[in-house]
Amino acid sequence: MDAFLLPGICIAELSGFPPEDIAFQAIVYGVNIPLYAFAARTILIFTARLLGLYHPAQYRYWPRLPWRTPMKVWVHLRIWFERTFLMGKRATGGFANALETLTLIYKPGQILLGRAFAWGLGLLQPVGMKVERHLFMYAMTGAGKTTALVTILSTWHNSVFCIDPKAQITNALFRHDWRTWVVLDPYGISMAASASFNAIDCIKEAIDRDGPKAAVLWAIRIAQALIITPSASRTPYFTDTARGYLVGVLLHVLSCHPEDEHNLPYIRKLLANGYRIYDEKTGKEETTTEEAHQLLLRAMLNNTAFDGAVTGAAAAMASASGDTGGNVRSTLLEQTKWLDNPAICDVLLNTTMPLRELKTRNDVVFSLAAPVLSIREELAPLCRLVTNMMAYIFEAVVEKNGQCLMIEDELPSQGYNETFEIMLPVARSYGQTVLGISQNIELMKKVYPKSWATFSGEADAVYWMATNHNDTAAYLAQTLGKKSHVTKDPYSGRKNYREVAVMDADQIKRFLSPGSNNLIVTRAGARALKLKNEPYFKALPVWKYAADPDHKETFFRRIMRKLFGRNPMPIYKEEKPIEVINHTPPETQEDSTIEPEIVHAKNIIPFPDNPKPKMRK
Repeated sequence: MDAFLLPGICIAELSGFPPEDIAFQAIVYGVNIPLYAFAARTILIFTARLLGLYHPAQYRYWPRLPWRTPMKVWVHLRIWFERTFLMGKRATGGFANALETLTLIYKPGQILLGRAFAWGLGLLQPVGMKVERHLFMYAMTGAGKTTALVTILSTWHNSVFCIDPKAQITNALFRHDWRTWVVLDPYGISMAASASFNAIDCIKEAIDRDGPKAAVLWAIRIAQALIITPSASRTPYFTDTARGYLVGVLLHVLSCHPEDEHNLPYIRKLLANGYRIYDEKTGKEETTTEEAHQLLLRAMLNNTAFDGAVTGAAAAMASASGDTGGNVRSTLLEQTKWLDNPAICDVLLNTTMPLRELKTRNDVVFSLAAPVLSIREELAPLCRLVTNMMAYIFEAVVEKNGQCLMIEDELPSQGYNETFEIMLPVARSYGQTVLGISQNIELMKKVYPKSWATFSGEADAVYWMATNHNDTAAYLAQTLGKKSHVTKDPYSGRKNYREVAVMDADQIKRFLSPGSNNLIVTRAGARALKLKNEPYFKALPVWKYAADPDHKETFFRRIMRKLFGRNPMPIYKEEKPIEVINHTPPETQEDSTIEPEIVHAKNIIPFPDNPKPKMRK
């Protein structure tokens, strides 16, 4: 028997052992070796996580028994049996069991869902899935949402667009990520230097790509992002007319004004002040407010550029006379007042990086960082504008390099966005994987009263994190469905079926309590998963993120950061503003009649903060 234990033993020497001894030893080794390997893997991964040397993508490289493929086959057979013989007869709801959950091992190219949870314990295996449509997340304040998003973004192997309240994601990753980071930061709350985004450049790119006629379409798209009609509005006339007039002003400025005035802050001043005339000698304004607006309107009526689109927009505004015209102008000024903020104006004058690069490159992160209250208030139109421009650009640009993850935090704060509502089902085919985020269902119902359920109901997966909101918990309980308890009468042998909820609302709130680190992921056409959240300060290696004072690093991770830390990446690669060779459409260069004399008249300036009269050249 001792000879059997020697590593160099020959197979021929086994002939002296009884068959039952050989079988026994084979069973012993067949059981012990996997157990030892499992124990070694568990200890090493646990230690690596503790020290900050582990990454979720490393897990799949560990040796393991090939049981997952047969288990996947068994899961499919169970689904077939349930659909064929049980549906319509009794409730079959329930969570995926532990083994089914463990078959969903995370691999690069997938979205990270969390860490496996089984038998009441959090396991070490990262769980992921391939996304075919979009994703959604419900998480209350303090649920660990942002720390999970840092991990999700870091483990995503393509470009990313992110709305980042508090700049926590940006500060944690931008110096340590392998991608180029472009950070739009109007208030300077991040540690990165702010980039710029000029929406008018999207029109110029469209002209270069599709010709001068594309300018009208893209001006309409910008106006739709800036002027919104509430979904429950009964008087859309004022917003519709204001939107149409804004389209005309955009095209008018593009066709008649110099290059340095092609930006939204200038257009806002033009909308507010019109064309004002000042006396050359005294500097005193000679026009009233109404006359200044009439001068702008007259100039637009004389502008035949873009096949008369400017004239048409001005004519619609001119027909809205009296109080009606005043209401239209008030609507326009009210919905563009955020452009009076100097901090916002500074980041809207030029373009650091064209948004098309998020589709044509796989190594770019565009982050819009701002305080939470600002995203919910004055910066909501900016978030909506950038989101919509991305959707349109991804549709228009053919070249694609992977999928861009689009993280829309504080989604209800942007207000009702018809464009986002329409693009959500088709975004995947254009190269966007959308992850929308809301604190609770009530906020989604308020903003999208008719379609709020679409955002989660048609998603590939929905993250449900800590909540104490009754409607959210009740909706999740309804989504999880019911299951049947089967009992057998000991005397008659008859089976009794009793239907109960998989989890009721109260159980959901206690299971997803803040601090538990638990989450539930519901999947399209599959059983829901119980998982553990993966915060970045536990899931990522120390060289992948910056230490966060809000989440104090453990003693071992601080040591490893000093030993294995590396020089941080630059803030972002310097990009030149895009250059459009021919900003003025050919039709405007040949026909001098389209340049209204009012625009070039003596002493006309666009806004009243110039101390002296000025003549346009």
